[in-house]
Order: sequence, then C-alpha cells, then structure tokens
Amino acid sequence: MWRMILRLDAENQFLGTLALLHNVSFSGYPLSYWKDKKSLYVIVAGTARGEEKNIDLLFRELKKRPEVLTIERSKDFAILITKQPLYSEPVYNPKIIRPNPVQIHKEGHHLWDLASFDRSALTNVWSFAKKHLNATLLTLREEKISNISVTRLLPELTEKQKAAMSLAVEHGYYEYPKKINMERLAKIMKISYSTYQAHLKKAESKIIPGAYAR
Repeated sequence: MWRMILRLDAENQFLGTLALLHNVSFSGYPLSYWKDKKSLYVIVAGTARGEEKNIDLLFRELKKRPEVLTIERSKDFAILITKQPLYSEPVYNPKIIRPNPVQIHKEGHHLWDLASFDRSALTNVWSFAKKHLNATLLTLREEKISNISVTRLLPELTEKQKAAMSLAVEHGYYEYPKKINMERLAKIMKISYSTYQAHLKKAESKIIPGAYAR
C-alpha cells in the first residue's frame, strides 16, 4: 500500500485558523461526504485539546462559521457537517484510508496521513493540496500498514483525568527524552503532585490496556 503524509499551513483552512487563534489542537476523521452541483459536504468527528475556556471559545466560534452547517458537541468532542468547495473532492476519494486522524496543531499546521493501494489517488491529493493549501510533502512511499487509529481508541475519562493526560501530551511528557516532569505538570495544573499522579495513572490504566488488548 502507498502512504503519504502532508503538512499544511493552518491559515489556509478555517478550522486550523481557529485552532491557532484559540491555542487549541484538534484531531479527527472525516466520516462521510456527499455533494451537489455547488459544494461538497463532509461529516467530521474529532476531539479538541487545550484549556477548557479556549475549547469553549473555539466551539462557540465554529457555530458562527458559514462553512459549518451543523455541529453537535459533547465537552471536548464534536461531530459537525462542513461545506467545502467541489475542487477539494480528491481528498475524499473512497480509495483512500487514513491510518491516523487529521492532526490540527495549535502551533499552526495540519498533518494528513493518507494511504491507498492506488498511488494516483494520493498524488491527486498532493496536487490539490500543493495548489490550494500550501502543502509540503513529508513522505510518499510504499509500505505495509501495521495499524489503524480511530477516535474510539480512547475510553471515557473523567474531566480531571483527561486534563492531566492532555497537559502531559501538550508539554512533551511522553516524548523521549521527556521535556517536563510530573512535578512541573502538577504545578501547571495547580494541584498536588500526588493528586496529579493519580489522575494521570488512572487515565493511562484505561488507555493502555485497550490499545494492546488481545
């Protein structure tokens, strides 16, 4: 199977612009689409990551955007219908799968991870993204896909567990070498070390077994 990863400037897409403005990251999947003679309509599901007040502002503004026809929100998760120009249709080719969700980073860029048995389906996306979205091609190669990530991979976490996990990810706790320790994360969250540790470890105990279930 052919796999392609693209990096795009957030400023060329409305959701990326809002993520950058409100200091929120977003990851999600396009679930389905349809079209008429004028536009393409895409159902998207995803999760926002950041401070609660910033996520609230982002979702509030999304409701006002003409590109968003419908939005249903549950805390930091949302399903929305977006209207897009017809020329973006190559991105939603049924021959293409997504090994990982679309990543919209608060630093100002998107990552698209796409795969297909048909190389031309991917090169058509690359041509579109290069022309309209100022995309950079990070990789295009033939490889075996060993796993597919889906939004339901994450189990239900409490708000405090989710906040602790989100903070750890955002500040590089899970990178190697670690960019931050747990004591510092506890101070940022304004709780004791032992309480933060409990929230994070409980979140990990829910996520990790599910990811490696046999």
